[in-house]
Amino acid sequence: MKIKFCFTFLMIALTGIGAYAQTTEFDVNGLKVIFRHSDKYAVSAVMFYKGGTANYDASRQGIEDLALNAAVACGTRELTKDQFRDLADKYSVSIGSDASYDYSYIGLSCVKPYFSEGWRLFSQAVLSPAFEAAEFAITRQKLISGIKERDSDPDAMLNRMSLDNAFTGSRYAYRPGGNASTMEQLTREQARDYYYNTLLNKNRMLLVVVGNLDINALKQQVAAAFGTLPAAPVQLPAAEESTFNSNSLNTVERNLATNYIQGIMGAPSLKNKKESYAFNLGFQILYDKLFEEVRTKRNLSYAPSAYAVATFKPYSAIYVTTTKPKEAVDVMVNEVKRLHNNGFTETDLRDAKAQFATSYFMGKQSTYSMAYSLGTAEINGTWKDEETMLSDLQGIPLETVQKVFNRYATGIRWNYLGDEKLADKEAFSRPVAMPLVEKANEKVIERNRDIRPMTKPKMEVNLPREKQ
Repeated sequence: MKIKFCFTFLMIALTGIGAYAQTTEFDVNGLKVIFRHSDKYAVSAVMFYKGGTANYDASRQGIEDLALNAAVACGTRELTKDQFRDLADKYSVSIGSDASYDYSYIGLSCVKPYFSEGWRLFSQAVLSPAFEAAEFAITRQKLISGIKERDSDPDAMLNRMSLDNAFTGSRYAYRPGGNASTMEQLTREQARDYYYNTLLNKNRMLLVVVGNLDINALKQQVAAAFGTLPAAPVQLPAAEESTFNSNSLNTVERNLATNYIQGIMGAPSLKNKKESYAFNLGFQILYDKLFEEVRTKRNLSYAPSAYAVATFKPYSAIYVTTTKPKEAVDVMVNEVKRLHNNGFTETDLRDAKAQFATSYFMGKQSTYSMAYSLGTAEINGTWKDEETMLSDLQGIPLETVQKVFNRYATGIRWNYLGDEKLADKEAFSRPVAMPLVEKANEKVIERNRDIRPMTKPKMEVNLPREKQ
């Protein structure tokens, strides 16, 4: 009954996409704008800045995050920071920012009756942030305090260890939020100069708006606010694949109640949409298998996980916290190897597609999440992929999932935080992939088409963990 419900929901979701999406794009003097009509009461706008950590070197880690936080917190040329905050509070306007590896953004969310007031604050934060000295110092100190707090969190430290180990020497070993030492060295003048001379460039910017708005009126508002943005040549990073063909182990001794373990594997380039979708489906299935084997059957961990991260340098990961690291790692390796050698089933794939459909529509409950999804899809290729994702995903065959998983889920860069005496090197060195020839692989797939897995409780869709 549960399987039938999931499949029925997926079919309804797929047939409803066309009616759901009313999206268009237009250009305002070189600034690309994506607009989706929505009947929801809230309106959201997100201004994206492309490039992310490619925009600066390692010595300035955190400068983009600092500049954007200051842009929304330190007043504008027309409004002091207190006036700005008072108006935002009066009209229930929310304006915030964030920075990550491939892009950053300033976002607006407000109710439709106060969109004009919200748009005024949003456009001023984007166009003319003042970087008031006293408020800038407070903003920087808050960010430094947040960094130090995250540094004491084992999960955050494990994630940093993992990316450092996997991408040493590249910009993906940076911390978009900076570290305490780099952040302490960044000055108001540097942040202001970075914002106005690097980020405020229409060749780097993308605006996404979602709400119940008249498109012609919106075009006039965008032209009035952003029609004279400066322009300068930019060289944006390109998407590539990640591959790791052998295992390695990186350990850090910590006196913790449990041991934190994460293994980084490769992933296909975002340029290959079909492979990327297939790989995500494979890791959704792996997540379910790990949950069943590690937690449900053996009680080795409360929250084992597997996920794929879609950046311009993508990767995948398996994760566990446990007091029995050898046993947990053995089970995780066995599950990855089993999927390599025995293959996925049609039932596995059907369930994974249904879970993605559920996750997709749950993620579209707010105009802000819609705007964010459209913007990141455009940065990764085209916003149209966001609207066709479920139908494209539904068309992925079992053969493609098997082939892509076998290609990229190979070597593992293991990272271990905890009692080093329990870090069994033999367990971490075990290979997960025994390369299969194409014909043998096809036989494995054919053999498993009608095999039904053991009944297990359905878990919620696994989403990528927060970037550090």
